[in-house]
Amino acid sequence: MRNDVPAPSGWKLAIVAGAFAGMASGQAMAADKGEITVCTVDDLSGDFAIMATPKTYGYQLAVKEINDAGGVLGKKIKLVTYDGQSNVKRYQELAQACVFKEKAAVVMAGYTGAEREAARREVVRNKTIYWHNNQGEGGIADHYSFFSGPTPEQQVLPALKYMIEKMGPRMTFIGADYNFCRAIGAWTRVAANLYGGKIEMEEYFPFGVSQWSSTISKIQQVKPDFQVHCLVGGEHAQFYPQAQAAGLKIPAWSNVTITDGYEHKRFAPPALENMYVPPGYIEDVPGKNSEAFVAKIRKMFPSVPYVNEHAAFGYVAVKAMAKAWAKAGTTDTEKTIKALESGIEVEDAPGGKWVMSGSQHHAAMPSYLFKVDGQHKLQLIAELGYTEPSFLKSLGVDLTKANPSRQYLPADNPAWKAFFKPQ
Repeated sequence: MRNDVPAPSGWKLAIVAGAFAGMASGQAMAADKGEITVCTVDDLSGDFAIMATPKTYGYQLAVKEINDAGGVLGKKIKLVTYDGQSNVKRYQELAQACVFKEKAAVVMAGYTGAEREAARREVVRNKTIYWHNNQGEGGIADHYSFFSGPTPEQQVLPALKYMIEKMGPRMTFIGADYNFCRAIGAWTRVAANLYGGKIEMEEYFPFGVSQWSSTISKIQQVKPDFQVHCLVGGEHAQFYPQAQAAGLKIPAWSNVTITDGYEHKRFAPPALENMYVPPGYIEDVPGKNSEAFVAKIRKMFPSVPYVNEHAAFGYVAVKAMAKAWAKAGTTDTEKTIKALESGIEVEDAPGGKWVMSGSQHHAAMPSYLFKVDGQHKLQLIAELGYTEPSFLKSLGVDLTKANPSRQYLPADNPAWKAFFKPQ
C-alpha cells in the first residue's frame, strides 16, 4: 500500500497535501483536526491505469474546491488514495484499509466490475458508504452502495436503437470475459430484441488478449451492419490498429472505448474511424459545465491527455457526498444515506443536470452519442436525452423501503425473460 499516486508513463500527477503519510499517525491527525476522510482505490498502475487515473484527478479537484470553499460542517476533507494496481486481489485488502485504518466516511473504489465487487463487499459488510464512479451494469440494489455514472438504459438501449435504425439489424458482439461485459452483452441482447436487431456472433475474451487476427477475420466473414464492443484495458485496445491494418471498416459501437480509454488520442487515425460512443460525459460534451470542468482539470493537471468519463463522475461523487453531509448535518452513515436518498443534485456536474434517484441509488443524467471521423475528431450526432435510472424501478425495487442487497440482471425482468432462452 502506498500513500502516493503512481501515474502512467509521461503523466505528472499532483498529490493531495496530507493524503495519509503514515497510516497510524494519519488516522490520529484526522481525528485531531476534525477531518472527513474520503478513501479511494483505483488503478493508478497496470493495464487499467490509462482509464482509471483521470478519476483520481476528478477526486482531487472536487476535494480542493470543497476545501477552498471552507470544507463541510466546519471540517476539511482528507483524501486518501490507494493504487489497486489493476489487480483484483488487492481491492479486498485496500478496502479494509480504508474502513479500519483510515476510518473513512466513504470509500470509492474500482474500475472493473470485478474490482468493484471485491472492494464493495468489504465496505458494505462493515456498514460504510460505497461509491462506484464509472458506467455500470445498473442493477445493483444495496443500502450502502451508490453509483454516479450512467447505466445501460441511459447508454446501451438508446444508442443501440439508433444504430439498428441507422445501420441495419445485424450485429456482432465482442467483449472482455468478466461480469460487466457479460452484463453489457445481456443488455445488447435486450436492445436487439426490443428494436428488431439480430446478434450474429457473440464472443468473450480474457483480459490481456492482444492478438485479434482470428476475431477480425470472423467479423469480416459475418459482414454485420455494425459491431458492438466491450473491450477493456490497454491490451484489448490493440484490436483497433489491427482491425485497421486488416481492412475492417464496418462501423462499431462501444460504451467503453474512447469514453474510458480515449483511444482516438492514443492511436493514429483512422484506426477509430466510424466508432460510435454514448458517454454520460467526455470532454467533447458541449455546455458551460463541461467547458469549465475541462479548464479546471487542465489547470490542475496540465499533462492530462483527455478528460474522460471517469474524471467527471469521480468529481460528481465527491460533490454529492459533500452535499449529503451538509444536508444531514453530520457524517453519520445512516443520516447521510437518508440525505442522499432525498434527491441530491450536483448543479456543476460536467455532463449536465445530475440528480441522485434516492429509491434507486443511481442517478438521472443526460447522455450523448458521438461518432469518430477519419481524423479522430468527435462529432456529436445525437443527444440521447436526460433519463432516470429505470431498470431497478421496473422490478419494483425501492431502496428507501427495502434492501435486497443483490444485483439484478436483464434476465430478472419478467418482460425480457424470453430474450434469454437457449438459442
